[in-house]
Amino acid sequence: MNKLEKISFEKTQNFSKKFLRHVNSEKINLKNIYLKTKEISYVEKKRKILHKSLIKQYEKINCSNKVVENINQLKNKNTFSVTTGHQLNIFTGPLYVIYKIISTINLASKLKKKYPKKNFVPIYWMASEDHDFDEIKSFYLYGKNYSWDIKASGAVGDINPKTIKNLFKNIPEKISLFEKAYLKNSKLSNSVLYYMNELFGKYGLIILDPNNRNYKKLFLEVIKDDIVNNSIKNLQSKSSKKNLVHIRKINFFYLKKNLRERIIKEKNKYKINNTSISFSEKEIINKLNSNSEFFSPNVIMRCLYQQSIIPNIAYVGGPSEIEYWLEFKDFFNFYNIPFPIILPRNFVTIINDKIKSKLEKLNIKLSDIFKNKNELEKIILKYQSKNKFDLINEKQNIGKEIEKIIDKSKAIDKSLNGKILALKKKTINEINSLEKRFIKEEKKNHQKSLNELDKIMSKLFPDNILQERKENFLNYYLSDKNLVDTLIKKLDPLKFYFNIISK
Repeated sequence: MNKLEKISFEKTQNFSKKFLRHVNSEKINLKNIYLKTKEISYVEKKRKILHKSLIKQYEKINCSNKVVENINQLKNKNTFSVTTGHQLNIFTGPLYVIYKIISTINLASKLKKKYPKKNFVPIYWMASEDHDFDEIKSFYLYGKNYSWDIKASGAVGDINPKTIKNLFKNIPEKISLFEKAYLKNSKLSNSVLYYMNELFGKYGLIILDPNNRNYKKLFLEVIKDDIVNNSIKNLQSKSSKKNLVHIRKINFFYLKKNLRERIIKEKNKYKINNTSISFSEKEIINKLNSNSEFFSPNVIMRCLYQQSIIPNIAYVGGPSEIEYWLEFKDFFNFYNIPFPIILPRNFVTIINDKIKSKLEKLNIKLSDIFKNKNELEKIILKYQSKNKFDLINEKQNIGKEIEKIIDKSKAIDKSLNGKILALKKKTINEINSLEKRFIKEEKKNHQKSLNELDKIMSKLFPDNILQERKENFLNYYLSDKNLVDTLIKKLDPLKFYFNIISK
């Protein structure tokens, strides 16, 4: 891959106004990200716990020297992190998961080069406690969906990955990296740790599993406050803002083997939803103090939890993540937890030689692919047709002639202007209808090319969504083992465009 084209987010018509306002802010730059280091008060005790926990987590993993170095650097008060996170989608999930990680690695690298007196390490936060198995159980490879057909409950990170064995029989290619990851580990979180380390370890990426008793002990006071005092819900109730994320009175789940259910307060009892488990206030506080690992944060608390246990200055996310992070600023202020710089990940569409060649034959530029179907068809027709089927000049000429008639009527009878304008509108409408007829007939003469366009666009936008949100990493990695290296070199985490990469 050697060509990179950048398209403005606005031109793609795939992003919300709120996202665009945030991205276009001048506040997202290397200097302001660096200045966040001055807001981080990350005590030595926390660093020791983080370091010790990561050493324990990695004890059975063959780490690169860069990962070991980065883990050890976290003990240093001048070390800070740049983080992204995601669910434990099988086989890495859609392409954008990879782009999130690459953006994070590159941002940490840029910071280190610009500010060498401090250390910056990239972290991938595994959503190991999430319990929505349906969202992670399938992936899209070579135009087909493959699903992990099991019944699962509780935290997805605890699922036995060996049950995915039957899925390998249906996949058309042998993928040793994932066979080792899934078939030689007893927990899905360990599988993800293994393959993410294999893919990104040489760049120093630290993979962090937050489902850890020691980490949660650092977050005890916030957990207790939310369960007993419902501070976030009370804060939100006083605000006029409308939140994208539903804020509950209690924003924690009760987590045990095969169980992750909401904690609900009814009268004087704390009940675990859909179970017979319940606690008094004293009992649930005792349980929290003795077994902090039983308490799992929801999406709101996950953000606060993350910023409480790592010295993090920036979070790299997709459009929806950015929008919900920005909604939580007041909660960070309330708990006096530093709010990170929130910046968008890289957005990418990969175009292979075959598709690029077909686009060129149709006279469609790479920068045109986000145009709507009608616009693309007109480009093809104008290029291939010998007939002039649009009537733009004719409509302009008619408009000019009618303006001359209006000028004459002003001197004779101004009351005729309305009739003349109505005639203009009727005439233009008739010409528009005629133009559509011309285009319709011209399409019939070039149906083969238009059919080819449909096939191309279905590849670039499978199911009418962005390639990166549908296709799996393996669609490209299996034919190009240097894919990650190429993306690391090509993508800039602070250039906020949609990237089109082609050979």
